[in-house]
Amino acid sequence: MNTLSDMHEGVTGEITGVVNEGRHQYGHSRGLNHNGAARLREMGFYEGQEVTVVQNKGKGPLVVKFQDTRMVLGRGLAMKILIRNNCS
Repeated sequence: MNTLSDMHEGVTGEITGVVNEGRHQYGHSRGLNHNGAARLREMGFYEGQEVTVVQNKGKGPLVVKFQDTRMVLGRGLAMKILIRNNCS
């Protein structure tokens, strides 16, 4: 399993969870870091949701697409999102 920041441009993946304090937290919101996980949910990122990387230059922010929305996401936050790559 990779993080969103590891994905190449044009690749679609499914969000499986977020990284919290070096441990992986899946599914439920209890025990998740409010600064990371809750913020991601407020932005619309949920487990099971598909995300496509539109732009990833290896440094700086990423441009991602989900639910017909494009969003610029800082690399630090993108590194906390766990992704299962799809075949796209």
